[in-house]
Amino acid sequence: MTLKKLVKEFSTYLRDNESILDRDYPNLIKKIELHWGYQEFYPFMNGLLVNDKDRKREGFSLEAMQELYELNEIHERLFPRKK
Repeated sequence: MTLKKLVKEFSTYLRDNESILDRDYPNLIKKIELHWGYQEFYPFMNGLLVNDKDRKREGFSLEAMQELYELNEIHERLFPRKK
């Protein structure tokens, strides 16, 4: 399943544009789908969005980062973090 199909609000955000995440990161999409709707989503996304100096990684394109931030915002609206 694609994120555009899984998350209606993400589809609205993308409009007719293709998701960079759906296209270029299929393994990541599976992990996002697994965590979607659960509180475990937040530490998972934090690990993607925050650069840990101890880890060497290639990183995401600007477009992919924008999509990740948007997904994080959508998830926060739909499934607020528990304090």
